[in-house]
Amino acid sequence: MVLDRLDPRRPDRQRLRAFPDDAPAAAAELFAENGTQWGIAYPLLGSVCNHWVVPTPGSSDHGSWFAFRQGGALFRVFNLDATNPLMIPVLGSYYIANVPTFVPGPVSGATQDLRARVKHATAPAQGGYWNPMVTQEDIQRAMAAPLASAPCTLQQIQDVIPGFVPKPSGVPLPVWSKHTYIEGWTIGTDFIPYYTRVCYLWTGDASSKQQTVFIGLGVDAGQGVYLQRTDTCLNTHETDQPYYTWSSNQWLLNQCLPKIPGVGLPYPDWVSRDGGVVMGMITGNPAFGLAPGQSLNLVAAQLPRGGGELAIFWLWFTGEGDGVLFTEGNFMNPLSHNLQLIDYTLFAKDAGISQQDFSNPCGVALPGPGGAVRSVTGHAKRPGRSLR
Repeated sequence: MVLDRLDPRRPDRQRLRAFPDDAPAAAAELFAENGTQWGIAYPLLGSVCNHWVVPTPGSSDHGSWFAFRQGGALFRVFNLDATNPLMIPVLGSYYIANVPTFVPGPVSGATQDLRARVKHATAPAQGGYWNPMVTQEDIQRAMAAPLASAPCTLQQIQDVIPGFVPKPSGVPLPVWSKHTYIEGWTIGTDFIPYYTRVCYLWTGDASSKQQTVFIGLGVDAGQGVYLQRTDTCLNTHETDQPYYTWSSNQWLLNQCLPKIPGVGLPYPDWVSRDGGVVMGMITGNPAFGLAPGQSLNLVAAQLPRGGGELAIFWLWFTGEGDGVLFTEGNFMNPLSHNLQLIDYTLFAKDAGISQQDFSNPCGVALPGPGGAVRSVTGHAKRPGRSLR
């Protein structure tokens, strides 16, 4: 719905907007007003999607991403900013929101009536605080003292998301195999999804390693190129970061970015070690690319990093143990965070990976045998801005 509500802190924005109740008119207006650029096309949950980015006002390096199925139906919104630059209500903060069903059409009479009542209603005072639902802090306040609430049953939830069960019992947590190979696309900072490849080899000693390859760099929306590459080479004591450029039909080492000390590759059972919980399961829902009887497990895990920083992971795995999606968000304070995701297009367990499949021109001789650092930092990290 569209909520016509003034925000005294943001006089440049006069409305809070959302999908899909007033689509397609509001969607077209939202994109036209904000310099939307096409990023690239790649599949999500079995459907080819076009990925568009709306640059964040005042920022030079990122924006909010919208994925549309081929044919035009909105499928996902990915907002990196805690300040809610697109003024989308309820979601407000940085988030990933999937839209499994999207039916564009005229606004219903019931929605028009609700909009009118919301527009002219007077919100009850909450200790002198007026909540415009703009930032993460606003959302937290609103949830603590909601204007209205209504109970719902599991059946009502399943009417919206068929096959969904919250916190199912007896579902095992996912485990990486000791030889795992992944391909996919990463969205984080920069105006381009990076092509991503992961090789993971677990030996249980200092020869364990992981190499994540990110191809692509784009500081101008819609103008990214795939002629630059950054690797994160994780071993048991640090992470090396070779940076390459494409020239003469080959990758040439340009420089070694600063090492990340004390950041190692994850254990195969890192989800369990970081307190993972299966928060929900979806079974047989074709909107999520599932065959009849096939399940998708939605897993959350967290890892305190010290100094008030908390890493939160969301992982989607099929019931067969195949990875679908990985996200990492690092919360520092109500208005400071980072967030990125990897959409897997290939997840191969027990892959034929050996030491010869890894490269690290920025590495040094390894120290004596030791355990892996209990962290997955670096799994999907981008380097700093030194290249720009």
